Amino acid sequence: MATGRLNNKRILVTRPQHQAAKLCALIATHGGQAISFPSIAIQPVDARNNILAGNDALSKYDFVIFISRNAVKIAFDHYLHNARLPRRLQFVAIGAGTKDALAAFNIIDVLQPDGRADSETLLQLPAFQTEKLTGKKILIIRGVGGREYLAENLSRRGADVDYAEIYRRCLPKYEVKDTHKIWQDGQPAAIIVSSNESLINLVKLTLEIDKPQLFNTPLVLMSARNDAVAKEWGFVAKTRIATDKNDAGLLSALLDLVGE
Repeated sequence: MATGRLNNKRILVTRPQHQAAKLCALIATHGGQAISFPSIAIQPVDARNNILAGNDALSKYDFVIFISRNAVKIAFDHYLHNARLPRRLQFVAIGAGTKDALAAFNIIDVLQPDGRADSETLLQLPAFQTEKLTGKKILIIRGVGGREYLAENLSRRGADVDYAEIYRRCLPKYEVKDTHKIWQDGQPAAIIVSSNESLINLVKLTLEIDKPQLFNTPLVLMSARNDAVAKEWGFVAKTRIATDKNDAGLLSALLDLVGE
């Protein structure tokens, strides 16, 4: 369990609203003030002809890969709640947070790579090596417009790959006074960001007058790619990358960064 105290420090949490509650509670438990400011809005897409439609939608697949917690929640809330899940079907999670999301729907037998929650690490799993993939059918469940790297590499290794794109990531709408108030009330001690898109959206949502404070605020991030993108967009403060890609891992990195 993470140790240390935040001593009433204000922590900006950019997670989507429906994903932020547990992390905000952990911050409060360790003496911090969590400020929930979702920088991504998640909208299910109109997918009446989606590949997931029908009770036997997954019957032809050997693997189903979930790219995010949003992919899990929307898939089971909208499509898979009554689906028959073949016994031979292997569920795969991009990272620990996604695996936890599957567990909430009683999916326990899940492949998950150690280390980073990204396509490169996922492709290192023994089950996804060329000698084991030839002729296998794989479904990747994700948001609209994700990276092609994973599917391209699985296909090169002999797999037949399909996509189910079931949600869209959007820029939330805020009143100017609400975005400005975050910085009027005092610079947060740290910001927690879990994706490149949420980081970029945060910059877009921040008023020009407040951007010097934004760029000088320490960041807790999910990956080295997030860190590189933060520097490209002008962040200059210190950062920490979560070792475990879940709420506990983010909290641990936060305490390491600004805890006392």
